[in-house]
Amino acid sequence: MRTPAARTLADYGVIVRRSWWLIIGTVAAALTAGFAFTSLSEEVYESTSSILVLPTASDTEVAGARTAGQVNLDTEAQLVKSTEVAVAAAEALGSADPDDLVSRVSVTVPPNTAVLEIAFRAGDAEAAKAGAVAFSEAYLEHRRAGATASLEGAIAAGTVELDAVKADIAAAEDELSGMDSGENGRSRLEAELDGLQQQADEIEAEIAGIEAQQGAISPGRVINQASAPGKPVSPNAMFNLAAALGIGLPLGLILAWARHRLARKVAYPTDLVERCELDVLASVPPAVKFQRREVFGAYSPGGRVFSQLRNVVSSQLTHDQRVIVVAGVAPGPAASVVAANLATAMARAGDRATAVAANPSTTVGLPELFGTDSVPGLADVWSGRVDLAVATQAAPRQPSLNVIGPGAAARATGPTSEAAAETFSKLAEAGRFVVVDAPPLSCSADAQLLAGHADAVILAVQSGRDSIGETAAAALAMRQIDTPLLGAVLLPSVLGPMNTVPLPGARREAPLAPAVSEDETPTDSLEPVEDLETTQVIPAVRSAAEPR
Repeated sequence: MRTPAARTLADYGVIVRRSWWLIIGTVAAALTAGFAFTSLSEEVYESTSSILVLPTASDTEVAGARTAGQVNLDTEAQLVKSTEVAVAAAEALGSADPDDLVSRVSVTVPPNTAVLEIAFRAGDAEAAKAGAVAFSEAYLEHRRAGATASLEGAIAAGTVELDAVKADIAAAEDELSGMDSGENGRSRLEAELDGLQQQADEIEAEIAGIEAQQGAISPGRVINQASAPGKPVSPNAMFNLAAALGIGLPLGLILAWARHRLARKVAYPTDLVERCELDVLASVPPAVKFQRREVFGAYSPGGRVFSQLRNVVSSQLTHDQRVIVVAGVAPGPAASVVAANLATAMARAGDRATAVAANPSTTVGLPELFGTDSVPGLADVWSGRVDLAVATQAAPRQPSLNVIGPGAAARATGPTSEAAAETFSKLAEAGRFVVVDAPPLSCSADAQLLAGHADAVILAVQSGRDSIGETAAAALAMRQIDTPLLGAVLLPSVLGPMNTVPLPGARREAPLAPAVSEDETPTDSLEPVEDLETTQVIPAVRSAAEPR
């Protein structure tokens, strides 16, 4: 049993080509969904303002902060979305839901800057601008209030300390005023009073400095004013369509792969290789048209395919190996078409060949394809009614090709092992190749019996008609005998007139035996052909130039 080769890029291309309509349909559906989502989505506008954050007296450096400098911008970004700032922004916008405003604001910190970018989204451009302005102003005011509160606390603490010093000064002055000029301790008290006065001056100077600093507080400034956006940021049609394509294309490929793996019918040569473990000897392209019920011309596209098949088959057989059985998978003309064209290609190459019709159930038989008579034929030979030489006819236009029809009792008698071996042996002695059109394996075991006495087997598979399971089973049945299975020939799904049964009036008349309806009479009850009054003796080989 052969092992399939590793999958190549060309194999994936076949899978895509096999289900291109499914992939395109999935992508189209995804793009339609993306377009519908874009059309139905509410428009969202975004306005952004940029604030340069400046350090204040209340700022202290944070160890391990992501941003360098005295101001930790990550902390400031969180403050923009704090409840206090949101409430102030809601008051400015006249909104009653600060939480809704917070959900629509976003803050980013550009790398290596001291800038906060405050973006606000709303349903229209003016509302987006107003929201960005409101949050910017509320944040700056909150930062200014925080810095001012810190300085005011320092001023209040300084004032308390100054009042205490002034109280000490007043007490020292009162005590000093009650002393005489030369009284003991006066000089010490005067020195102490001078120290208190100096301390009070220092505190006053410090308070004055804080008050000056309070007047010069600058928590930051807006360096890029928010403006009304000209177009919405959402929905983004290009992004949505690109996302739809990014989802639809992989999904389509997955569906194509699933269809390939779950397919029940043979459609491409890769199906035979991967799922049936069959070598593909030849594949007739779907572009090849079957116009008439006859073999392909030598230089037609189909004729070239079977000429190449002849070369492949002959290269795999030795001189003593001559008998080739062509078996179909399901009832139909596939095996007959392959056998007739292969035998014709062998004859065109100069080989003596004999085409044997052992498949009575086909819609088109070898005699019809070659223009010969169906009777007497193989079944008549096996039943002893005629000799093999009498049943052998020359094919018109192919002097080196002989044809043996199915015979008058083809459906009433089947091959026996002894008869098949004897027939093939005689035909192989008379010619270079013997090509046997065998019954389909899905409804008869005759092909396996015939193949047991042949030198090689070829399976004829029709795409879109033969199932993968039946094809694999047919290959397994042929591998169970000793005859080598060379591979398979894949025919297109459309065989034109080959697939139709001809009307009764269009059938060739059998000149040698009376017509038998349905041909269900047992062979043993038939009289020998030679005893019939209407019998005419036919030479073993009819001249191609003789009129029919």
